[in-house]
Amino acid sequence: MLETLSIRNVAVIDQAEIPFRKGLNILSGETGAGKSIVIEAISLLLGSRATSELVRTGSDEAIVQGIFDVTDIPWINERLEKLGLSSTGSELVIRRTIRRDGKHRVHVNGDATTLAILQELCEGLVDLCGQHEHQTLLKTSVQLELLDRTGGHLKPAAACAQAFTAWRTARRELQALQGAEAERLRRADYLAFQIQELQEAHLQPGEDETLQREKQLLQSAETRLQAVDAIEKVLSDEESGVLNGLKTATTRLKALTLLDSATRPALEGLERAFAEVEEASIGLSRYARSVDLDPERLQEVQDRLSLLADLRRKYGATLEEMLHRLDGLEHEQGDLSKLDHRLKNLEVELATLEKALRAQAQELSRLRQKAAQTLSDSVTHELQDLKMAEAAFHVDLQLLENLDQWSASGCDQVQFLVRTNLGEPSRPLGKVASGGELSRLMLAIRRVIADRGGIGVYLFDEIDAGMGGQTAFEVGKKLKSVAAYNQVICITHLPQVASFADHHLVVQKATHGDRTLTRVEPVLAQSRLEELARMLGGPALTRTGLENARELLTQAEQGATAPGRGLKTGKKKTESFQRAAQDGRS
Repeated sequence: MLETLSIRNVAVIDQAEIPFRKGLNILSGETGAGKSIVIEAISLLLGSRATSELVRTGSDEAIVQGIFDVTDIPWINERLEKLGLSSTGSELVIRRTIRRDGKHRVHVNGDATTLAILQELCEGLVDLCGQHEHQTLLKTSVQLELLDRTGGHLKPAAACAQAFTAWRTARRELQALQGAEAERLRRADYLAFQIQELQEAHLQPGEDETLQREKQLLQSAETRLQAVDAIEKVLSDEESGVLNGLKTATTRLKALTLLDSATRPALEGLERAFAEVEEASIGLSRYARSVDLDPERLQEVQDRLSLLADLRRKYGATLEEMLHRLDGLEHEQGDLSKLDHRLKNLEVELATLEKALRAQAQELSRLRQKAAQTLSDSVTHELQDLKMAEAAFHVDLQLLENLDQWSASGCDQVQFLVRTNLGEPSRPLGKVASGGELSRLMLAIRRVIADRGGIGVYLFDEIDAGMGGQTAFEVGKKLKSVAAYNQVICITHLPQVASFADHHLVVQKATHGDRTLTRVEPVLAQSRLEELARMLGGPALTRTGLENARELLTQAEQGATAPGRGLKTGKKKTESFQRAAQDGRS
């Protein structure tokens, strides 16, 4: 509930701190005193757009702050956490600063935030109901939630929403995979081609360097043989070869050694030289026999090197890079194979989720059809209490066959219809022409759902406009009934409505020097009696007016304790509705 509303420098209000309490809070005051500013201030707390024109003349900024007790509204703390805002668990403090230079600020529990986040946070916190402001109840999602709350179907509705979310998530994943199926197949084929090309090459690290050396040897074979042949001629020629010359020199030196032993070392040196040259000649002959003049092998080496060069252009500068690329391609191929497996499993999973969703949505729809009839009857009876004897309220619930039209709310399309006069067709709520009739209709709906929870504060802005007498008294009685389960804040000009207040505040305008100021003050005991007398008979207080006001308070006290109709649409209907609500909760 809203505990305190602080307003500073907004229009004609320089400073006001307005305390609100549980139950029915009534704001009254002369026309133009500033009651609409209070509504504007609360709207700012809920995220309405602000303009610099709201800033009081002579001030640079206006400030509106609201302190809410959210102990009984657990979804607020869940939403705070979801939006990344601080939570105290029991208190919500919203502060709006409107600056003349346009640099407005929003704070929630001390955290700076945006207007969009504030709007998301406060949706459902305060239900504003004025003659032309019923946007909340015009939303299909709100009407369905209201119907589920009324029938006690919140748990089945939550289960249906969870089933829808699971089904929608799986379907989106399946659609994404199917949408990319053609591209996936093309990629798989291309990967298979690349992998096959690399695998068939049987790449070995360092292979290209080995082949380059072999190619060089094969290409130089003839040149090498020619060189060996020339060397052998120098060494082995019978007439001028080195070996023949060494042999002749050795023979003569042996003869010399017989004559003089001092030449023995020279002989030994020639013999060693002859042996080494002879061994070199034999080695060259052996080498010549090993030289491979194989043009076919040379062609094979050249073809292999050409293949490696082609693969190098596609897959990497070195054999190591190409082997690494092959490993990456094989991993990607494995991932695509897993996607194909996931696609097949997802088709089976989606069919299972769809079956479960249909079962839960259809069961929820069955429960809603039963609750829709009871809600229709209950609101219609409430309208009769509000002097709309010819009015009829109807919850039109249509089953959507096409699964693509379903939502987290299920398979139903709901519309609240009303017929205000006999013989006229039923129309959607937004098409009701009379503001007074629409106001009473909104009050009737809220009266029926008052004990179902879900809303923090009900705010009625002159909902009783255009009414009077007994009808106004019934409105006050209904508001009192709603306030038994919710905090209600109501602006009214009618004493019949004000007499039911649990907490009565008066908005007063006064002139101080050359400035107009507005004050909001609680009235108790004699002050409240005088305010009711003013509302009954004008500014001049008379004994008769005070007596009438006292009588009105007595009647209100008696009316407030009298049993209200609420959801009682006859004993059988009431028992049926209560059983349905109990079944839904269990």
